[in-house]
Amino acid sequence: MAMAHPGESQGDLAALAAENEELLTFLYMSPASILRIDAAGNVAMANPKAAQVLMPISRTGSLDNLFAVFEDLAPELRSMAATFAHERGYICENHRIFLPTRKQQEPNVLSCSMLRVAQDCTMVVLTDISKVVAQERSLKQTESWLAAVYSAVNDFAYFSLDATGRIDSWNQSGQRQTGFERQDVEGATLRLFCHPDSDFTARADEQLRLTRESGWHVEELWCVTRDGRRYWGQLLVAALEEIDGKVSGYSVVLRDVTERKLSIDKVKELLTRDHLTGAANRGHFFDVGEAEVVRARRLRQPLSVVMLDADHFKAINDNLGHAAGDHVLKELVACCQGVLRAIDIIARLGGEEFALLLPSTNAHGARATAQRIRQAVEQHAFHFNGVDIRCTVSLGCATMPGAGDTLDDVLAAADKALYRAKAAGRNCVASQD
Repeated sequence: MAMAHPGESQGDLAALAAENEELLTFLYMSPASILRIDAAGNVAMANPKAAQVLMPISRTGSLDNLFAVFEDLAPELRSMAATFAHERGYICENHRIFLPTRKQQEPNVLSCSMLRVAQDCTMVVLTDISKVVAQERSLKQTESWLAAVYSAVNDFAYFSLDATGRIDSWNQSGQRQTGFERQDVEGATLRLFCHPDSDFTARADEQLRLTRESGWHVEELWCVTRDGRRYWGQLLVAALEEIDGKVSGYSVVLRDVTERKLSIDKVKELLTRDHLTGAANRGHFFDVGEAEVVRARRLRQPLSVVMLDADHFKAINDNLGHAAGDHVLKELVACCQGVLRAIDIIARLGGEEFALLLPSTNAHGARATAQRIRQAVEQHAFHFNGVDIRCTVSLGCATMPGAGDTLDDVLAAADKALYRAKAAGRNCVASQD
């Protein structure tokens, strides 16, 4: 019950109570998920929409603490709130949280805004932006195509391929851009422009197939000039169709977009990387993972996932402090990156749990990679503030299609294998059933 303050009449209190009632009604009827939390993340109020969205992802089945609910999916929320130095203001605005893929009608991407309104009171709004994110992805190719159209003429090379994908015309724009002369390129394929560091060599045929299916396709890759200079290139290929619908050849635009890539990479680093370890974040892992699943199905190639967990990591935090634990996680990621290929991805899914995405890798190759990582971590000297720290990892491997046909299937199989590795004594590798 509201207490009267000096100068406040019963009428004032009645009006205030009516306003509060209206506000509560609004909060409960809102189509967005709205919560009120304290500085530690404890939930003081959550409307029905918030419960509907968050209950399925809560490990404990409760909404007692928002940061605990998101501990695996968005651990950065806790640190954002803890390091926010102002008494009032936005802790974060439209921060994206990627949820596990579940039923089709349920959200898989949330926008999270946290507004501190008092020292121990923060309002949180969660909005389903799954459709928006899907639309953004579909627009990326269109934006790339428009960028090619509106670029200055001297920024790109234009040439053509015959129906088999071999270069059949060449001009000054191509020679200026790449350094290759007509006798160097006639009869060659797009692989000629591909730098050895790129995995495009294995996917050149896929580029043409995608072009035939949709009429055009954009690819970005590391390219090389005739004198060996590496640059980031954007390759736009458009199909040329005859009256009967058969593809008679292809038009190609090759652009040097190195400068743009450097700027984009800085932004991408902020959006796709875990703020602590430098590994990919959960959202980026699922973005790339879903694309790799589609690619693996189309090309009928294997795709492997390895789940990795730091053994007895809680003891490191408890005995040496969280700063020591953070240091170990950073070093752990560096160990993994020293073993993985350029096309592989290591992502932090939450806490001390990581996932590795290994394109075009069968079950034997995944297990071999996991063993090399296990050995690298076991042999690595972890030091923090003059203290030697021993760290080992357990790993579980699964491979598509044997483990299923979706990314969720492969992750679940790898997770089961990880638990078998832990049950076997840790510091070991287990594979799917």
